[in-house]
Amino acid sequence: MEPGDPRLVDLLRGEAAPTDPLDNLVGAGRYWLEHPEHMDFLHPEAPNHRDKMLERELYLSHWIDALQGARRVLDLGGGVGRFTTWLLDQGLEVELVDPDLRSLWRAVTEAADRPGSLDVHWSTGECLPELEPVDVVIAAEVLCYVEDPAAVLSRVARVLRPGGVLLCSVEARWGWAMSQDVHYGTIDAFLGDGVVHVPGDRWVRTFEEAELRALLADFDIEALVPTHYALSGPFEAAAGLLEVEEALALEARLAAHPISRPLNRAWTVTSRLSEERSSRSI
Repeated sequence: MEPGDPRLVDLLRGEAAPTDPLDNLVGAGRYWLEHPEHMDFLHPEAPNHRDKMLERELYLSHWIDALQGARRVLDLGGGVGRFTTWLLDQGLEVELVDPDLRSLWRAVTEAADRPGSLDVHWSTGECLPELEPVDVVIAAEVLCYVEDPAAVLSRVARVLRPGGVLLCSVEARWGWAMSQDVHYGTIDAFLGDGVVHVPGDRWVRTFEEAELRALLADFDIEALVPTHYALSGPFEAAAGLLEVEEALALEARLAAHPISRPLNRAWTVTSRLSEERSSRSI
């Protein structure tokens, strides 16, 4: 493990006040103390285990083709290993980067006896450690939580092999405000700049489609899909409990409906490092 970002050490020692995005790390630490059963959602008895696994299936339904033929994958901000465990089960080499130590410890435990190989790094996307080139980077629900997403993508570009794949998702601009887990008192973010900030708890930058496309200018976008309408989205309660195929079918219907379409909770992206950017990274 490599403490690649010195801010993490200062923060955990209580010697530094976090910038706004680092409130996410403060919140994660508190949730591990107060609600460990939710944070440890890979455990089959966790109250949110089913939802998190169903959401993983949603992502993989969009990303599985891009993962074909991959050997080395970076799971950036991978937490307790929701994607890492699946990747290891496919026999892949995984580099897992996350700023939350408790999550990394849990991921290492879950990795035991799986057929792939795993290296873990206690760091952030902004201070991504030097790694051997990877075929794919997964950054699920990451770029919306960092201070400088462009800087993170620049570092991602350096670790991707030429023509490598970036699979990412971010929070979308509107649907979050009607979701079941919306934080009390955040209506100003909906009416204002779309940055949801609850001090000591969370900081989230939400994206409209044009903003996300501009951010990914160095990547050739193969698919940019509105997702998370029923899964963790505004229609979760109305949809009820769903099996995977039912959830995927409902997501497609809600994305096609003129009223519900702009209320997606997230954007899910398949992209490839452009040839021009690859040449600048070599």
